[in-house]
Amino acid sequence: MLGGSAAFLSACDSPGRDDSSPTGRVVPDDPTTWPDDTELLVAARQRIHAHLSMLRATRVPGRAKALDGRWETQIARIEQLITLGGLALPPLEEPSLTDLPADDEAGTTAPRQDGDGDGDSDEAAATTSAGPEAIDVGRLLRAQLPSVVAEIATSTPTNLAMLVSLAAEQADSAHLLGARVDWAPLTGPSGVHAVRVLQATRPAVFGLEVVAARATGEERETYLGVLDQVRALTRQLTTLAGEAAPAPPLGYDLPEPLEDADQRKRLASSLVADIAPATLQAAERLVGRADQLMAAVRVVAEATRWSRELGGPSEPFPGMTLP
Repeated sequence: MLGGSAAFLSACDSPGRDDSSPTGRVVPDDPTTWPDDTELLVAARQRIHAHLSMLRATRVPGRAKALDGRWETQIARIEQLITLGGLALPPLEEPSLTDLPADDEAGTTAPRQDGDGDGDSDEAAATTSAGPEAIDVGRLLRAQLPSVVAEIATSTPTNLAMLVSLAAEQADSAHLLGARVDWAPLTGPSGVHAVRVLQATRPAVFGLEVVAARATGEERETYLGVLDQVRALTRQLTTLAGEAAPAPPLGYDLPEPLEDADQRKRLASSLVADIAPATLQAAERLVGRADQLMAAVRVVAEATRWSRELGGPSEPFPGMTLP
């Protein structure tokens, strides 16, 4: 766990609070008395609730059906953190479907030029029915990302990793709903923070090269597709790390044998699964740096997609255990 409830509870022990009461001196109508980051948690709970309500009013494509359960889990965990801080849960507001942006209103971190989605008719087509479509929800998720990251840049280190994970899940959900994010050029993590992520991407590149060399047909193509993307990320991180980047080792120890498809898939999936946690660890050091936090959100979101392509699980908090 990279932050979350244990660390959140420690924030409640700050001087000036009455620890003899479960609520201490928390005043519901006075955010200045709330534990650190509570306003961000309250805002995240409301935002995810709105996404969930809107999603349930649409026809959801098959590959995005897991979002309902993911978002319910996120809300439940955030509510635990809020109440552990001594604050009663504020009422949730129901969204209006008129809040969904039109296609030309749904900006991205870098505007798309070639349409939404991946080309599937269910996901890429503009809304033609009288009611909202799942892609409309995806566009909303995508359009919100810059403001969400600007908010979480104000977080303390205690909850920053969790909030970055939530933002990455939002970006991944937008992709699943047909509104793929076109990211701005990678600006971080940089320096020693990039090195932390390189320690995960370099073994992933090596391992993917090995399993791709031993695979054939469609299996090999899957590994090569992920390998190209992880290799490109590794090159960018090496540049961003600058002089802090150590020379890469000649190789890494891998489990043997890798004779069958299941063994190769387990190895590839486990190596790629290390990228998101490493990025969240780096993100904990990026308080107040919205541009680099957006880059961290991108890396976690893309690592989540690569993991899914390799058969990995769909997680409500990518890169971390439940907070």
